[in-house]
Amino acid sequence: MNKQLGVLLSISSLPSNHGIGDFGDSCYRFIDWLSENKYQYWQVLPINPLGPGYSPYMSTCSHALEYRYISLDYLVKQGLLDHVPSHHKHCEEVDFYDVGNFKKKHLWKAYLRFNKAHPETLHKFKFREPWVNEYATFEVFKELNDGKTWNEWKEEDLNYFKNHNNPPKHLLKKINFVIFLQYIALKQWKAILNYARKKDIKIICDMPFYVGFDGVECWLHRDQFSINSDNKLFEVGGVGPDAFSDVGQLWGTPIYNFEKMKEDNYHLLIERVGYLAKLCDYLRLDHFRAFDTYYVIPAKDEDARFGQWKLGPGHEFFNLLYKEYPDINLIAEDLGDLRPEVLKLRDDFDLPGMFICEFTIFDLNNLSTNRQIVYPGTHDNETLWGWYQNLNEAQLQFIEKRLKVSNRNKLYDEIVKYIFTIPSLMTIFQLQDLLKLDNKTRMNSPGTIGYPNWTWKLKDFSFTKKIKYPDYSWFK
Repeated sequence: MNKQLGVLLSISSLPSNHGIGDFGDSCYRFIDWLSENKYQYWQVLPINPLGPGYSPYMSTCSHALEYRYISLDYLVKQGLLDHVPSHHKHCEEVDFYDVGNFKKKHLWKAYLRFNKAHPETLHKFKFREPWVNEYATFEVFKELNDGKTWNEWKEEDLNYFKNHNNPPKHLLKKINFVIFLQYIALKQWKAILNYARKKDIKIICDMPFYVGFDGVECWLHRDQFSINSDNKLFEVGGVGPDAFSDVGQLWGTPIYNFEKMKEDNYHLLIERVGYLAKLCDYLRLDHFRAFDTYYVIPAKDEDARFGQWKLGPGHEFFNLLYKEYPDINLIAEDLGDLRPEVLKLRDDFDLPGMFICEFTIFDLNNLSTNRQIVYPGTHDNETLWGWYQNLNEAQLQFIEKRLKVSNRNKLYDEIVKYIFTIPSLMTIFQLQDLLKLDNKTRMNSPGTIGYPNWTWKLKDFSFTKKIKYPDYSWFK
């Protein structure tokens, strides 16, 4: 059996002792389960710090990792904490606010013990990872400014790095705490990545095309974005009306100033892609079409109906990217209503694309290829069982005819078999689809912010006994 198979599951959705999936034992158990069941890939959502609505696609920093994913149990094993009680151990939804407060209390204790025992370690880490000083300063300044967006900060904080090279000494302890969080998170994540490789499991990470406005990139590199002299956005990102919404999707993300970026060969964006690619085996470029054409919406608009498409950096960007990172492994999220130039850009650089069966099963002319990654749906779609439950009679009859199924009771299983067995470079199922879970476990509904998006979590590892897919006799 040489079929390449994978599972899509957010780190946050793993079982854990402390209310959210983390970089602890659950990751290793999940990798073991993947290996034992002949999967080769684990795809995760972005692991950067969460943004508004706890979205992983609106991060405050492209290099940093989300501190809530730090395993407190592993800090106990390291001797940095004596004991941590369980906290919402068997919950089935993540309360990000509560988890953040709980973990920070214990992480501060670990930091004080670590700093006393290893006074030079963080200094060396700052030297190896120069971005971490800027990010930590941003986080502390944001706290000092009552959580306000950076363009509402006090003047001295707003323009701090224009006049100083190092963080203010009176804030050094708080800044070093944030640096400690990044040191621990990165160390724990790299250990997981190495373990997965030993088990022949490749990890696929996700890179949002845009960064969040209230983040360190926009704070320090305003000229690289659509930010005016008053430090306000005059245009924002999104997509026009589509299958998800009649009024389009208004993301509110800052638009890149590609003319300015071109002056230094897109250094900020290329370094961002290259850094994230080092944290995984494959990096999926979310909203890939924006490298060709991106949608611009006036910041004053209330929806995305009246935006316009503009040309992106295209081939020039990828030529420079591969010159800097020749061994980088990328996947193009090439979904949506695309112009032919997007597909040419993808194919000219031999990037695998995506094939979503929930979108394509009713089109007999839309067939997958061996250069595509096949999914039932992504984190933005209904679960496969939720989608199936919402099919009308005509759609059910169409699928029955296409798959030559005479027994309606077996139709869902036949859809699953069809998805597993059609041509692909690899086939990746959301774990929810392998468990036949409904839309209550859907990860995200595009165009909506906050609960219940991103909150679904496994209660425990009993799911490993419930999954009956795939049947490997399908591939003989």
